[in-house]
Amino acid sequence: MDMAQQKFDFPPELIPELLSKSYEKSGFWEKHAEKCLACGSCVLVCPTCYCFDVKDQADLSLEYGERIRTWDGCLLEDFAKIASGENFRPTRPTRYRHRYFKKGKYLFDRFGFISCVGCGRCSSNCLPDIANPVKLFNDMYHELRSMGEQVAPATAPEVEIQTEGNIDYVPKLATIVRKVPMTDKETLFEIKLDDGTDLNHNPGQFVEVSVFGVGEAPISISSSPTKKGTFELCVRKVGSVTTRLHALNVGDKVGIRGPFGKGFDAEQLKGKDLLFIAGGLGIAPLRSLFNYVLDNRKDYGRVILLYGCKEPKEMLFGDELMALAKRNDVEFKPTVDWCPENELWEGNIGVITTLIPKVNFDPETTYAIVCGPPIMYKFVIADLKSRKMPDDHIILSLERRMKCGVGKCGHCQINQIYVCKDGPVFNYSKIKGVPEAL
Repeated sequence: MDMAQQKFDFPPELIPELLSKSYEKSGFWEKHAEKCLACGSCVLVCPTCYCFDVKDQADLSLEYGERIRTWDGCLLEDFAKIASGENFRPTRPTRYRHRYFKKGKYLFDRFGFISCVGCGRCSSNCLPDIANPVKLFNDMYHELRSMGEQVAPATAPEVEIQTEGNIDYVPKLATIVRKVPMTDKETLFEIKLDDGTDLNHNPGQFVEVSVFGVGEAPISISSSPTKKGTFELCVRKVGSVTTRLHALNVGDKVGIRGPFGKGFDAEQLKGKDLLFIAGGLGIAPLRSLFNYVLDNRKDYGRVILLYGCKEPKEMLFGDELMALAKRNDVEFKPTVDWCPENELWEGNIGVITTLIPKVNFDPETTYAIVCGPPIMYKFVIADLKSRKMPDDHIILSLERRMKCGVGKCGHCQINQIYVCKDGPVFNYSKIKGVPEAL
């Protein structure tokens, strides 16, 4: 037994701080992950790995089926990939790093304990023999020491861990009452819960939509909470669930779980000037807050909407947006990346950031609400910062693979943050320095 024992060359209390100082040392992670097969064997056998996926299995008769929770692992290539194809952990070194940070840093920051129990299952099942946490942490410790880095013990946060009550895993039956094609890829669905209740969502929240026998997908709610009786979802056809959803018709049934997540704080924004910046499908979640503001127009200051898409035919909610030109209490500026020669377009041509210099606003009284493709954020934020807008005046809605919606499956995790519970709406000041967030 003694021969099988392995020991740290340092006090284990240093592990969280060792990891903190090693995050940006890409050479270290690339060296250790060079032989990684991305097979997931290490996390498959780990007793403290809890990540999972959910699959629907339909009977051959198509009369009944079941929803099954299956194992999933953060070392697998598609674990953090969203429906649009963006992968927020695309390389083996980044996924290899995430595994160690989750065990020794992220869960420590959130719950106050290191989640490796020292059983050795990961190292004994790893074919290239690179999953041994003792060896990796010892190497990390000695490398930092050789560089003159000082590492202090981390202080565990005071956390009151509570057992959750009923978790919303079971979908409610709902009926599609209206279906409106918007573009070649997007369709607007109006949905009514069969039990007659309202969804009671906040702007910026999302639901998990089930197409029975196929699966479920997270979809942002695009209607205002002021709309009673039904709610609306703007859905892009990009995966198996959304493709099947597009094939459904008025009167067909779907399942709804939620609403989930933290949305926009409409109360906090009262009395403020609001600058909405939407790119592509990002107009859908922003529409929920935008229409809420219009329905309560006297409670807010200036309202400005900047909206960009690739070309004119891809503009979502076009009739609604063009009707804004008739209002004197809203400023609307659209743009397209390009316009084909055979299409009529009288607006701006250029990416969304070309609109920001065209708007005058007071950064001290204005809040920017931003949603769009991931690549858009850093450029929009840079332009807003160049206009002296404070960090805490920038509000972002992030897109991640929010598979379960209740902070359990691990797919949407960014460091110690679970996007489905702590977001998807974040104040920029809270995530500014968080790796993988932007």
